[in-house]
Amino acid sequence: MRLARSTFPLLVLFFVLNTASIQAQEKDAVIEGLPAYGQDKPLQLPHVAEKKLPNGLTLWLIERRGLPLVSMYLAVRGGSALDPANRRGLSDILSATLNAGTRKRSSRQIAEELQALGADIDVGVGKDITYIGLDGLSSGADKLLEILADTARNASFPEDEVRLAIENELQSIIASRSQPSYDLNQVFYRQLFGEHPYAFVNPSPEVIKQISRDDLLQAYRLRFQPDRTILIMVGDLSTAEMEKLAIRHLGDWETTMAKPADLPPAPTGTDPAVLLVDRPHSVQSTIYVGRPMPAANNPDEFALQVANTIFGGAFGSRLTMNIREDKGYTYSPHASVTDWSRGGLFKVTASVRNEVTAATLVEIFYELDRLATTLPGDEELSRAQRYLKGRFLLANETSASLAATLTGYWIDGKKPKDLARYVPAIQKVSKQDIRAMGRKYLYSRKQAVAVSGDANIIREQLSLFGEVKISTP
Repeated sequence: MRLARSTFPLLVLFFVLNTASIQAQEKDAVIEGLPAYGQDKPLQLPHVAEKKLPNGLTLWLIERRGLPLVSMYLAVRGGSALDPANRRGLSDILSATLNAGTRKRSSRQIAEELQALGADIDVGVGKDITYIGLDGLSSGADKLLEILADTARNASFPEDEVRLAIENELQSIIASRSQPSYDLNQVFYRQLFGEHPYAFVNPSPEVIKQISRDDLLQAYRLRFQPDRTILIMVGDLSTAEMEKLAIRHLGDWETTMAKPADLPPAPTGTDPAVLLVDRPHSVQSTIYVGRPMPAANNPDEFALQVANTIFGGAFGSRLTMNIREDKGYTYSPHASVTDWSRGGLFKVTASVRNEVTAATLVEIFYELDRLATTLPGDEELSRAQRYLKGRFLLANETSASLAATLTGYWIDGKKPKDLARYVPAIQKVSKQDIRAMGRKYLYSRKQAVAVSGDANIIREQLSLFGEVKISTP
């Protein structure tokens, strides 16, 4: 990020003074007299039976005894990034209507059958994935998989359900437009990803109104093909039983269409910029700082997670302690690293009072550059590692959460054995790795800035950081 030349001497002094202050705080952070932390526990992953049916369908099957439950996730490669250029937003309607009826069942019949089985259904879409999830009693596994297979193979997209989904989406867009993040997201993602499909975040009402049942059927048939699909089952059944059920309900599923074209790689960097979305009479500014990042399953994955946690990815992070606890600029700042199959995103968010917009950006840049120029303390690194390892273990305790995690792994090109790598890999990250991630990805000059707020009040503040460009979605 290019700052005005006159701001650099102040920032250097500011950096030195703050470094001394924060190092003193870290020294006092260790509380004496408390027992030592317990030993890390690796994820107890049962054996995963990896199969592939003759039609190309991938199976990951896990026997998990103890509770009479089963979780099933059927996922296909391709999500909103596959929407045609003139139908951006199609995936939102697809996910809302995928379980709204099949050639055999109405939406009401599906709901009643699932209720009788004590089951829940979840349909979702991301940039690279469309999925159907079912959780229920293992005693009803045969019927559950029958319903799941029927939805994956025979969805009918009834006209009345499509009209309802479109109307609901239009109302959702109206509600979302009242939020400062709505237009800001589109400006920010467009700056980072340009013409790549990952740049799309906000559906246009005009486009949503044009979506037809035929559009949905075409997208559905293109994505839902057995050689682009995985079925993950976790629960109180033997893997042999699971495989038999999969063959019974999905073994004769045939590929009927050509495969969609592969997405190109997303950009890996962006030009530094200061973008302003004018929001007249707003009493606060919403700030985004960030850049494109590597795709999922990259060599820096674990070091980046720890570095981001130290910087702003947890409540006790440097960013939170600085601009929330110390300065009182914002209630809940946050930083995240998101990765998809063809690219990723680093994003810092904070909503602050108009009068401290520039001061907040200075603090964000300071913390980014401190990460790139100094080593974290031993306790700071250890705390971030404990946080990530504990969260990972808790997040994969249930069969449903484990199935969901494995679904994401498959989309990202990982294998079940990669689950066991997580805790050791996080623990292996060193202080030098953190500084290297700061220098490689997080240094302030590598970031773009987008701010939503009252241009009459905050534009002059933002001009301290470079030329301000007024942007529209």
